[in-house]
Amino acid sequence: MHLSPGQLKVVLILALLQELQVKPQREVFQELYEKDLRLCPDCFVGQSELCVGIFQKIAEPSDWSKLLKAISLIVDRRAIYYLRLKDQAQVVAKRKIIDARNHKAENVEKAFYEQEEQPGGFHLCRTPSRKPPRFVSYLEQRGHASASVWFYMMHYVSPLLMQELHLQGFPVPTTYASCGLTHFQAYAGRTLTNYFEAEEGLRMELALQLIQLSLKLTFGFSDFRIFLTDFTGDNFAYDEDSKRVYLIDLDSVVLVDASSAAGQAEKYVPLPGEGFTFDVSAFCSGHQLDANIYQACLLLRDFLLKNLDNERLQLLLEQCVACQDDFCDMRFQHAYDLIKVLDSKI
Repeated sequence: MHLSPGQLKVVLILALLQELQVKPQREVFQELYEKDLRLCPDCFVGQSELCVGIFQKIAEPSDWSKLLKAISLIVDRRAIYYLRLKDQAQVVAKRKIIDARNHKAENVEKAFYEQEEQPGGFHLCRTPSRKPPRFVSYLEQRGHASASVWFYMMHYVSPLLMQELHLQGFPVPTTYASCGLTHFQAYAGRTLTNYFEAEEGLRMELALQLIQLSLKLTFGFSDFRIFLTDFTGDNFAYDEDSKRVYLIDLDSVVLVDASSAAGQAEKYVPLPGEGFTFDVSAFCSGHQLDANIYQACLLLRDFLLKNLDNERLQLLLEQCVACQDDFCDMRFQHAYDLIKVLDSKI
């Protein structure tokens, strides 16, 4: 029997609907976790109790909602689920999809050291005399299994950093659970791209929080500095109830161990090209770069505060981005000036 493309679509939708009707959402996540557990038992076995608890708390969405999600995953490989728990809490489940065939689970540490440097993703500045790196030892002391730390650093660092930054008081969503390659975090509102055309007062409040966050990340925690390499509106959200900006994605990061560095502040000079271009070795030099501030100013100038009727702010943003040698040694002073002006306008 030959079916037309239209008929095949109908059959596919009916088949998906039937599958979704008989498989509760909690079972879907349970199966995904068990799949990850087989991939690397040492990495995830310690998560079992917490994960089973979160699976049982998931309130079942409608069959129609599950169907739409299943169809969207066919055309969009970003596995992001918006869930509601039985206590009505809103949760976002983000899943990292990796090619298990190319993963050597028997020696995650060795695989991490052997991986080739690629644009984006997670980069850990390594101190040659320290093996394992201090960041690994730090997380182990915080209760993370060694295999889990190496695996997440290699494939999906966001769950590690989200939990730690939340404990350190950074504006990131609360973590409910990390279950293998699926991370459950609190819903933090709509992304900042939804506010690029908002009223001026709100945009200035968002801008103030972004500049403050760029400094907080640069100063870091426990002598670890965090440099985002994807400082875009999609990676931040605004919670209208708490009126806070949250950093909701931490996959594209350079982490610097500054415990043995001199710590001098230094201006970041972007590489030629569109958008934010960077050289990992520049981040790993040990200096306190102003790269986060540069990216925040770029986002404000080109998107969030674009066409804002305030000459003083526009001038400060332009000076922050350009940071010409004759007038600018580094961008930290521009950040403080922007905070002062924005704070006075809110």
